[in-house]
Amino acid sequence: MMNKRLKQGTTFLLALALAFPLLTLPGARAANAIETDRKCSVSFSVSGEGNELADAGTDIKVNLYKVADVDVSGNYTATGAFTELDVSSVRADNNDAASKWAARAKEAQKLLKDSVKPTTTVTLAAGTGSLADLATGLYLVDTPEVVTTNYTYTFTPYLVSLPTNNYYSNGNDTWIYDLTDTNAIGLKPEEHARYGDLKIYKTLANHNATTGKKTTFVFQIDITPRKSDKTETRIESLDFKAAGESSVTITKIPAGAAVKVTEVYSGASYKLTSANDQTKTTTIVATDRGTTNTPASVSFTNDINNNMNGGYGVKNNFKLDEYDQYQYTEPAKN
Repeated sequence: MMNKRLKQGTTFLLALALAFPLLTLPGARAANAIETDRKCSVSFSVSGEGNELADAGTDIKVNLYKVADVDVSGNYTATGAFTELDVSSVRADNNDAASKWAARAKEAQKLLKDSVKPTTTVTLAAGTGSLADLATGLYLVDTPEVVTTNYTYTFTPYLVSLPTNNYYSNGNDTWIYDLTDTNAIGLKPEEHARYGDLKIYKTLANHNATTGKKTTFVFQIDITPRKSDKTETRIESLDFKAAGESSVTITKIPAGAAVKVTEVYSGASYKLTSANDQTKTTTIVATDRGTTNTPASVSFTNDINNNMNGGYGVKNNFKLDEYDQYQYTEPAKN
């Protein structure tokens, strides 16, 4: 009969604390040897609320690469394209164990080349999916970037052992060959905003030449991102020297943001004649990453109001800071 605890071995279910709701480091201690010829299975689900990854039609491809074989005692031997990878034992009670295995996962990902094909792949539907008939061993879980309507999502690579156990989390040393149900793996994504542009179109029906050569129209753009109640305000303007059409483009607005555009100054002798008076609303669509989406837009039309006052405006100076926020900058003095 084997010893109650196997002293050697490296078998872990490995993940960053940020990648899982609970960091677990099950160790290579079990009452029985690993059945190395037994088939395993694993289920995945996307964790986190309020993201677009669980929406119908959003496919998430999860690639598994077998990086090492495992023996009956839980010792790994790196294989194939991953023979350079360090898979030596790390004590589970070592405070640096998680960070060491996280670093090894990144090293394994760096070894991926076009010639290295996944051992198997699962495409998650509505945020969930599973794989069966997997050989025992150590696997790299690599999830490529996912692009959705308003965001991109990236995933940290990690290493998972089949089988594993929960000895270091709850004292249960039974080998787990099927990481499903309560043992399923949660993929926690990192969300990144996509961006789009806003075009403001202006039509000046008639120009009052007697009030001056130039007239200015000023717009206030209030931007509220999808997941925030904090509104950013930008100011833009358009100048006209004659009747006609013109436009201005406001760039790098978070996709999905609700935008309210208000014409706050309509020229000294002009009035708005377009529908909805001086305020228009729209939602920003992503125009980055080579998409062919048509930018969000609003339009205004003005005409003379028989007021003979002349004059034009001067636009305040706003510049983007390091946080991608517009900040007022004092104009240079002549």
